[in-house]
Amino acid sequence: MITKILSYKQLELANALERSREQKVFAVVDARVKNMMPQWLQFSPDVFWLSRPEEQKTLDVFGEICDFFLRQGILRGNKVIGIGGGATTDLAGFVAATLHRGVGWVAVPTTLMGMVDAAIGGKTALNTKHGKNLLGAFHAPEEVWICTDFLKTLASTDLASGKGEIAKYALLDAGIHETVMASKVVTDELIHQCARYKLDVVSRDFLDQGERAYLNLGHTLGHAFEHALRIPHGIAVAMGLKYILKAFCAPELSEVFMRVVHKLEVDEDKLDLTSYRNFDRDLFWQALSHDKKRVAKGVNLILLDKVGAPRIETVTLPQLKARLEALSDFKS
Repeated sequence: MITKILSYKQLELANALERSREQKVFAVVDARVKNMMPQWLQFSPDVFWLSRPEEQKTLDVFGEICDFFLRQGILRGNKVIGIGGGATTDLAGFVAATLHRGVGWVAVPTTLMGMVDAAIGGKTALNTKHGKNLLGAFHAPEEVWICTDFLKTLASTDLASGKGEIAKYALLDAGIHETVMASKVVTDELIHQCARYKLDVVSRDFLDQGERAYLNLGHTLGHAFEHALRIPHGIAVAMGLKYILKAFCAPELSEVFMRVVHKLEVDEDKLDLTSYRNFDRDLFWQALSHDKKRVAKGVNLILLDKVGAPRIETVTLPQLKARLEALSDFKS
């Protein structure tokens, strides 16, 4: 199924939500955007509110939501709407994928991360104690409604996290790289350019058996940094990208990456491992050993030959560890 990406201002979004009531709406919503929701939705008995989405992206809360929706009478022909950041839409999508063996759903990302990446592509997932997104299903939203008015409500940390994911796209695609380097401002056009790029890749490889793997650039180390340092996902991805380039790619690509980071005004100290006194190496390597990209021979890494030219290389965990620990930042 091909997902449609639609652009709305806040009033247009309210009207779209109103129209969706014709199919009976069941929603999973981040409570932090409650005041931006239409009044009928704020008081709807069919909304499951999340207070801490990332912490609640678990099997236990998934069960609570399914039980709640079933008690409220959700049917196969109804629709689930996920409104929030990437954790919220991941959770809402997984609920939609499993209830009645799959009901339709709509993603309404409210964070920069969600708009450029997390809400697009149909990878729905839960976290476990062993790592991020280890339980999940492919279940594409029918539509993604992007309303950049939500960005006005975000903390600087959330914006920085989204910019970290944009930095990834700026290395995957020459056109996005050109847009980033042309302006310091994250424009609506840049957001939609990233979203369209991901949607195009997903449309050609929905089940992640080929080129979709390139979208994992920076994520293998990124997920491990996120787990070990408890830092925002996008910052962790950018950090993972920084060190994978240093360890495995030509030096000039690291320079290109740092110019992108500078242009996006991401705090470079946040991407420097030496800035974190709480780095737990054991947790880091444990997370890498459970990464979804593990294969029998080791780990599939996404590397770059140049901007717009990613490739996959499989390395063993000992090889990966040796390369990383050869970097000065990884030395105890």
